[in-house]
Amino acid sequence: MAKDARVKALLSSYVLLGFFMLLAVDFGFRVADNYFHLTNPLDSPNRSLIWYSVNAFANEQTAPDIALLGSSLMMTAHHAGDATKINAMQNEVSHFHSSCLENFLAGKIGHKPTSFSFAIAGQMASDAYLITRSLLAGKKQPKVIIYGIAPRDLIDNTLPSPASTETFKFLSRNSDFSDIALSARYSLNEYLQFGLEKAFYTLSHKANLVAMQHRCAYSVAPYGMNAITVNELTAPFKLRQIARRELPDDNGANELRVGPYGAECEPFRDNTDEYRQRYACIKNKTYVSQLSYLEDLMKLTREKGIQLAVVNMPLTTSNVSLMPKGFYDRYKNTLSGLAAANGASFLDLNRADVFDQKHFADTVHLNGLGGVEFFKLLSNELALNRSFGAALSRTH
Repeated sequence: MAKDARVKALLSSYVLLGFFMLLAVDFGFRVADNYFHLTNPLDSPNRSLIWYSVNAFANEQTAPDIALLGSSLMMTAHHAGDATKINAMQNEVSHFHSSCLENFLAGKIGHKPTSFSFAIAGQMASDAYLITRSLLAGKKQPKVIIYGIAPRDLIDNTLPSPASTETFKFLSRNSDFSDIALSARYSLNEYLQFGLEKAFYTLSHKANLVAMQHRCAYSVAPYGMNAITVNELTAPFKLRQIARRELPDDNGANELRVGPYGAECEPFRDNTDEYRQRYACIKNKTYVSQLSYLEDLMKLTREKGIQLAVVNMPLTTSNVSLMPKGFYDRYKNTLSGLAAANGASFLDLNRADVFDQKHFADTVHLNGLGGVEFFKLLSNELALNRSFGAALSRTH
């Protein structure tokens, strides 16, 4: 009798009833989405830089001749350099073609190549590999990839794991990364979250559902989408720093604009404390893992017949001095060796004879003047390399 009472109590439990309802809703949503395609893999509740890049790339009619990869070091050189060269304001969320690179190369190789930039702030080597693997493929495969890299992209002390980046999270909703799903996660919490997402369809599509919720809210708002898009404001830099640490990457359409060098020249910003934290403790697990992704990127481009240039980005001497003694030289030697072993080119453009303090906005990012010089130097180096000239002369 007591056993029957316990079974009856269990079956009448609200917790158990709620669990069965959750399973039913989850299964129903899975079936409905598979048949009626309720969700769009490009949907996102937050407009991250990778979201803007992927959506812009999807609208490109042809494959670019050259794809740019890299963190904010390459991204800033691209936007600030172009703004300075053509003397016009550039928007980081809508400007993806490098005028500097295209025009400088045109004067060297006799024709103007096309380009597309996937350089995104915070990009790690793992992100660069995933972008190449999932996006720069098939009909959108470029002839050349230029990957601007710096030590932070391999050793960032603030990185929890490869799976924690916005790029990994967004692309994993569009691509199958099951082969690296576990190795890209480091903590028990990440493993548990991944397991729950595999078990529950609604949880794995949470971002899509939140995006659908936002659209429904906009549809009943007094001004619809205009309530958000028309009234966007530029957030102060300090506020953005806090938001980036605490919230998902989210950028307004008019928020990240870069003007020509000299138009509103900002004073040199000392970000030493930020990079002292990033270099504070070189975690061997992170370093080895990111080097492995970099090598995978080199092998992948070699298999696909893409010419890859790994470009060591310019840094100030004060930034290099924050790294452990001898690390920077070991880093360059390691990258050079990996490139030589995997058919890639290694270009060290951290040239003290070209870049000095006037070319930098802070200890790592080039300003507009530095961006123009960077792409001029890069174009010279690429033009001297017969492999890149031959690749750019091929038809898609």
